Amino acid sequence: MRILTLRTDGLVLPAIHASMVRAFQTFKVETLDIPIPQSEEEFHSLKSMGRQGFQAIFTLDLGKDPNFIFRLRDLQESIRIPWIIWFVDDPEGYGFPESCDPEWTIAFCWDREITQEVSLKPSGKENPLIHLPLASDPEVFFAEEIPSILLFPGGVFVGSTAQTNEILEKAIRTTPGFFEDLEPLWGLYRTDLKRSPQTIAWMYLMEKTGLRLDGIQADPLCRLWVHAAVHLLGIWKRRELVSRLIGQGGGIFGDTEWAHTIGALYQGQITYGEELRRVYNHSAFVLDIRQPQARTGLTQRIFDASACSRPVLTEYSPELEILFEPEDELSFFANSEQALELKKNLLRHPEESNRKAMHAKNKVLSHHTYQHRAKQILQVLKQR
Repeated sequence: MRILTLRTDGLVLPAIHASMVRAFQTFKVETLDIPIPQSEEEFHSLKSMGRQGFQAIFTLDLGKDPNFIFRLRDLQESIRIPWIIWFVDDPEGYGFPESCDPEWTIAFCWDREITQEVSLKPSGKENPLIHLPLASDPEVFFAEEIPSILLFPGGVFVGSTAQTNEILEKAIRTTPGFFEDLEPLWGLYRTDLKRSPQTIAWMYLMEKTGLRLDGIQADPLCRLWVHAAVHLLGIWKRRELVSRLIGQGGGIFGDTEWAHTIGALYQGQITYGEELRRVYNHSAFVLDIRQPQARTGLTQRIFDASACSRPVLTEYSPELEILFEPEDELSFFANSEQALELKKNLLRHPEESNRKAMHAKNKVLSHHTYQHRAKQILQVLKQR
């Protein structure tokens, strides 16, 4: 089998893409790896290469170029082989499912709730999503010998303060009374992170406008307001939890905005891969907090930190109960008070924490590597 793999840009996506290419190759799949096309010449070249005996095309998300998304249906209809698209970001941001030809699309999504929501829509039934969680690459993330003195005995958090979105940030800045509207929503959300911020925002907007839910959900301005509200709630969530849970002896890696929020605990930016593995292996625990675009989808941190056999303190998601044995492998919380108590237990009882981390490592290696994900994708492809 031959698969043409389209490489995307980003901080983490190129590494995941490289892991998937290696995973396909372990199943004796021949791959040709090229960047996602941008110029007219590259589009023409892709059409030509796609007809040279490949059985499928694979890509993570759909790149950053709107022109590629606009041209996607034409490319699919011209090349006429299956396109395997694994969304590790919200598919709606890429115009899915309308942007893809259902005859030539096999689409996966890392988030179970988004997968179910999209598949229930009329357009989603024609082009259904398949749930495929993230994973880890044990060639990159693995347990090293634990040093006698940890670099970060107070734990670490690695991630941005927020995912950049100029449209939502402008809506937040220019909508009158936006912050005042969000304060009561934040009060509801912060006490129970099991509640969906999307649901909280829609219910608030329905009460404020006096309109039916289906009516406001069809309004583009209402949808923009909810997206902006969820974006801001996500920023507040990360800042509060990180500032409360990573204290003395801890480290925070990510964008420079953390320096203004956290101060001396900010350690700068970090490269995904070997450098990040070293940090995880030198930490008492790894804190995990989802971005707002994830409804229930588990983050890369859970799989990678577990592959390093480090204790993970994570925000609750129902997917934890599907993919792990939460009580025996991970520590999860639904609010900051629970998280603080769990953190104390992690640090007071390192032997128990390390036992759970070892169980989580075994689960990742036996069920959640990129070879497992590649195998699932190839099984679906062979059924076409």
